[in-house]
Amino acid sequence: MSGTPLVLKHPTGWFAAGDQFREALVQLSDPAFKLYAWLCLNADRHTGQLRSTVPELSSTLKKPGTWVDPALQELLEGGVCRWAKPGVLEVADPYWPYEKQSSGQESLDYVDEVRRMLLAPACVRCSFTPADERLARNLAERGISLEQLQRAIWLGCARKYMAMLNGQPPMAISSLRYFIRLIEEVQQAEVSDSYWQHVRSKAGQLEHQWLRRDGRTVAATR
Repeated sequence: MSGTPLVLKHPTGWFAAGDQFREALVQLSDPAFKLYAWLCLNADRHTGQLRSTVPELSSTLKKPGTWVDPALQELLEGGVCRWAKPGVLEVADPYWPYEKQSSGQESLDYVDEVRRMLLAPACVRCSFTPADERLARNLAERGISLEQLQRAIWLGCARKYMAMLNGQPPMAISSLRYFIRLIEEVQQAEVSDSYWQHVRSKAGQLEHQWLRRDGRTVAATR
């Protein structure tokens, strides 16, 4: 073998597939191993956890529930993963190469709240994908408060409703990333709390106006 050091084409997003991965490859059926591999690639590196449901897994993997259910059951019965809590899968320690950190629960609570806030407005059509979850965790690590994110969502949705009511093509918001630039705007704004309550109220009024428009369909945009 050459002594030339290996250079990654893409330095981020990698998973440490070692002995645990090799053992799973031998022990699991093909569907269960494919699901395990997907979980490993998308779970939070600090906790081994991923928020998802069987319908969401089926949609993301483009497999029917009759494929996902047995595969997931095999992982659960074999001790490869477990339900950490309803809607949160966790890869078990023997099959996870990283040291898990105790701060995971706080991170999960933050992600829970981000998910709730994001899916509340009618102009948002988002399945809260693993990419959205990773972005939410990144916001937590950056110290973005839930209050700042909520204000960014109010502001972005108010502008989206206004644009659609004024004739812009009805394109719904489908990703948390849509609000990232608005977080910076919120951070830089030197206004009172009463201003943000006004933005919240205005977003609600515009949402009601939009919903009253019968026959409207909203396509998805990021």
